[in-house]
Amino acid sequence: MSVPDTPAHLSMEKVRHRAAGIDIGATEHWVCVDPGLASAPVRKFGTFTEDLITLVAWLKELGITTVAMEATGVYWRELYTRIEEAGLEARLVDPRKTRNPRGRKTDHQDCEWIWTMHAHGLLDGAFVPGPAVQELRTYLRFRQSRVLQAGVALKEVQRAMSLMNIKLQHVISDIGGTTGQRIIQAIVAGERNPEVLAALRDRRCKHDEATLVKALRGTWRPEHLFLLRQAHGDYEYHRRAIDACDEQVSAVIARIPAKGDDDTPLKPKPPSGKNDYGFDAQKAAHRLTGIDLTTIDGIGPNTALSLLGEIGFDLSPWPTVKAFTAWLGLCPNPKRSGGKHLGNLPTSANLAARILRNAAMGLQGKQGELARFFAKIASRRGRAEAITATAHKLARIVYAVFRDHVDFDPKKLAPAMTEQRKKSLMERLARQAGQLGMNLVPMTPA
Repeated sequence: MSVPDTPAHLSMEKVRHRAAGIDIGATEHWVCVDPGLASAPVRKFGTFTEDLITLVAWLKELGITTVAMEATGVYWRELYTRIEEAGLEARLVDPRKTRNPRGRKTDHQDCEWIWTMHAHGLLDGAFVPGPAVQELRTYLRFRQSRVLQAGVALKEVQRAMSLMNIKLQHVISDIGGTTGQRIIQAIVAGERNPEVLAALRDRRCKHDEATLVKALRGTWRPEHLFLLRQAHGDYEYHRRAIDACDEQVSAVIARIPAKGDDDTPLKPKPPSGKNDYGFDAQKAAHRLTGIDLTTIDGIGPNTALSLLGEIGFDLSPWPTVKAFTAWLGLCPNPKRSGGKHLGNLPTSANLAARILRNAAMGLQGKQGELARFFAKIASRRGRAEAITATAHKLARIVYAVFRDHVDFDPKKLAPAMTEQRKKSLMERLARQAGQLGMNLVPMTPA
């Protein structure tokens, strides 16, 4: 008679004897605890506030010390907060790491599987920032969504003007600027005279009034004017939402204890555009961290503040720089079997990685060691690889700046002029001079 196989989770040693696993849902939460702690180890709870209070009280009554739950949408947030406030360890887990084997996909079995893996030490918790960072992150993410929506509305404004054969967007660089908004607001208010509209140009506008008069002659059809009014109304609504977000972000930063002196002189950065914050983002980021992230090439005040909203104000959750870059998903994830390299597995990049990638893309065509590094990788491996490699280098620089608590020094990236490098450089220059029919002659010291 054959002996049935013993399930793997029964043959392993448990490392957490008072653990719980929770399968998160929109209308119900399924909770599983050790069968030795309760006669009914699996229970279903609702998601109303009183249900969450009952759930946490039941866990405390059983003496549970650690809880693992899936990161399902935003439904985990309130329960996670209440579990932490109750003094229990809350561990948020990537759903891809808690997938059940085939044939075991129910809420009841999911929570059992989460408990089994958590009790045997097979689950790692995700990074969850503190309340202050979460509040700041909420405002910053909402602000970014409003910026994107404002851009969409501005494209609809351009479309409406194109339907009327108004060529304003082809004459001025940005219709969301001072001149463009003055003219569009006047059109929405009822003004149709091109000369009167052109007189509203800002003195910094590159084109003269005569050119604007030509661009503002069109057909004022009522249906197209209706589209213009609606699109411009949407644009102004999103701009007001952005201003409101700036007020909330400024208030949150003012409440957070400062790590840097507000009077510290910082090298000013030029404004990047109309989507800049309504306050000094460079000083705000310095106040939160005590360091000036804008000294890093490619990272401006807006990028620095957005990055802090994702990674927090210190990098203590990541013990090493490798752990930090792996969390960002900027490291290679090789797949090897039988001593062979079978390609790379997909990585789970997050919003912080997206911010660093955008910063890396901004280095293209610029000056500096990081820009030269981008160009070197792009010439060898292509632009996509260069963006990832440069974002990875930016992440390592950010980690070093936080670890050493010093501002970034671009000179440290410059390679040392060793004798071998000097010899290689001279050989390359002599070869290039020979190709041009010239000789390379050393200069005589003065």
